Amino acid sequence: MKKSNFFYVDETGHVNNNSPIFIYGCIKTDTPKLIENALKNLKIELAEDALLRELGERILENNFHATGDPFDIRTAVFRLLPYLNFRAYFTVLFKDDEYYKDLKSNYKDYQIIESLLRKIIVPRITKNKNDVNKFYFETLEVKNKSLKRILEGIFEQFSDEYDLEFFIVEKENPNIPVIDYISFILNKIFTTEKDEPLPDWVSRAFNVVKDKIGLIHFQNDDSFFSRFGDENHVVELHNLREKMAVD
Repeated sequence: MKKSNFFYVDETGHVNNNSPIFIYGCIKTDTPKLIENALKNLKIELAEDALLRELGERILENNFHATGDPFDIRTAVFRLLPYLNFRAYFTVLFKDDEYYKDLKSNYKDYQIIESLLRKIIVPRITKNKNDVNKFYFETLEVKNKSLKRILEGIFEQFSDEYDLEFFIVEKENPNIPVIDYISFILNKIFTTEKDEPLPDWVSRAFNVVKDKIGLIHFQNDDSFFSRFGDENHVVELHNLREKMAVD
């Protein structure tokens, strides 16, 4: 029997808003139900907590979402993440340099989005060729070309040789919060001014999930950081903060 892998993909930032970055992130797991149950149990625990009941009931109804969740809720999720079975991968695009200006001058938004998605999707497919691979993408509004059509164009080239499926899901998907929360941490690392200290919670949250991060690709200079990189390219906080200097 083939092994089944489940990938959950989400973005932070966008090509056509004021965010200084655009990141696509992905988690891979072969135990999606265990993750779903762990997050569900946390929701129930929060909803039954005497202090956090009102917040927990809201989460139980609407799901976790890092940018909107109160600090107490975020802390509970960050505590859980290192115990879940997954590996995370990211591709990062900075929007404040000549590379990005050239992209915007020569390509449409959907083409830029497609290039990031390819960086996330294609290696996950080719490295798991003999497995069943199911991808879940949080929905995204894309000008001039729908996310569905973008994904069809990417997956089509592998359809004859690989066992693949993809689904576009809403933020209520039970496992999307995992990638949403780790992307949220990276967003804060890369958007905090270089001469300002990171908020303490960002450093602490990163340190508990960094071993879950398999690879971070920076599109502007085509560099890669991983768990097994050299001292300048290993996934550590000081190395990632240096990437703010990309110009």
